[in-house]
Amino acid sequence: MLLCGPFGKPHEGLEMAKAAELILEKPGMRSRATFTVFITQTFCYHWTSPLQETIAPLLKGYQIGLETGLVDRACWCLMGRTYHQYFIGRPLDSMQKEIEASITVLTQLKQDKNMSDIIVLSATVKKLRGIDTEAGDRILDSMLESATSSGNVALVATVNVLKLEAFVLFQEWKEAIDLV
Repeated sequence: MLLCGPFGKPHEGLEMAKAAELILEKPGMRSRATFTVFITQTFCYHWTSPLQETIAPLLKGYQIGLETGLVDRACWCLMGRTYHQYFIGRPLDSMQKEIEASITVLTQLKQDKNMSDIIVLSATVKKLRGIDTEAGDRILDSMLESATSSGNVALVATVNVLKLEAFVLFQEWKEAIDLV
């Protein structure tokens, strides 16, 4: 991972990712597969190959994570896959359905941290499509109210950062400044 980004040696990082995948083929390594797939597909492969090629491995990582009981790591793969589909330019109507399906899964699996990460993407897609532009705001406001009333300072900070990201993305500078 470090070779690919900070050290500027993506091909060497890719070789390390491939070595990690070879190690996973050994007996007893299936429990490590989900985390390894997430790391290699989100931090290594995209430097040297099209992002489209990460979609299928991330889905496989998600499925392995569910099978092995590593739900949180399975959801990391699901989130990575969802974001990569957005980044490759999947049509927005199809993207919205994918996000809604992911939200349903994250809700069922009680993955609140991952849920907060996908809410901004959901609001972005809806806003780009021109539908329910306030949906993300309502969800974030509800999360913020809950976090504030329970004294969860970390969640309050996370929600405010998510709101700030959305304001900046849509160049809503006055709202961003008011939030800060």
